[in-house]
Amino acid sequence: MGIRDFFSTFNISASALSAEKRQLSATAENIANANTTRTLDGTPYKRKVLSRKAVSPQFHFSRTLDRARIKLQTSSAQHITKRSYTASGVGPNGTSRIKTEIKEIDVFKKIYEPNHPDADEEGFVTYPEINVVTEMLELISASRAYEANITVMNATKNLAKRSLEI
Repeated sequence: MGIRDFFSTFNISASALSAEKRQLSATAENIANANTTRTLDGTPYKRKVLSRKAVSPQFHFSRTLDRARIKLQTSSAQHITKRSYTASGVGPNGTSRIKTEIKEIDVFKKIYEPNHPDADEEGFVTYPEINVVTEMLELISASRAYEANITVMNATKNLAKRSLEI
């Protein structure tokens, strides 16, 4: 494992930590606003959902094989021998990262409460469709993923430290 591999691991874990932090913030905001019927723009609160996407640089698989000094053998002349295979992942000159985006979900529920100040002419109040139990599960999941990434960073740090002692 080279020094670039250590930094790649740190970069990937740092990106994941940032994504989990955004998840924790969005989920906490959802729980806090589960009963908010009117925001500053006059509409009920909209549930926030974090979408994640792994973004990786493209690299040539053949370069990885060359670095590892592995040569592919062909058993037939009809097999592909071009060196143009590409794969997505952590390449020798780049690292993966996680791109996050918070989306607002326009799903509401109506509850009959004629005495509520935000009730419509029929007596129904529009609330955001937020299940607090589901949101708590999201918090626990994000918290565990955060802890797991800290464990990866600590293990990588210890591995780098031990390799320097050799």
